[in-house]
Amino acid sequence: MTATSIDELLKHGNDAFAQGNFHQALNHYLKIIDIEPANQVGLSKVAAAYYKLRDYGKAVGALNKALEGDPKNRDLLLMLGMVYARTLDKPNALAIYDRLKKVHPDKAELLYKEIYK
Repeated sequence: MTATSIDELLKHGNDAFAQGNFHQALNHYLKIIDIEPANQVGLSKVAAAYYKLRDYGKAVGALNKALEGDPKNRDLLLMLGMVYARTLDKPNALAIYDRLKKVHPDKAELLYKEIYK
């Protein structure tokens, strides 16, 4: 499949996501990953859709996979930390907080507040 197809899937996924149709968005994003398993945008979108669907186990898997290709991505780190905070996994949330603090202190503070609310 071509880059145009990936772009189309991304557009359709983003449209569905914006409308709150997270299952539909996820289906489009997963197709991107089927075509190109290491696609960073696709992986991060899959993670975001799982996060919105509160499927935190799958969100963690997708986030870790996305972070393999971009280990200092502040948005991915924040989302992963938020998943850990919301699932009351304080040790992992704090570990992500420490990583995030090194690359983006402002985002780290958001996570800190979520951990200790």
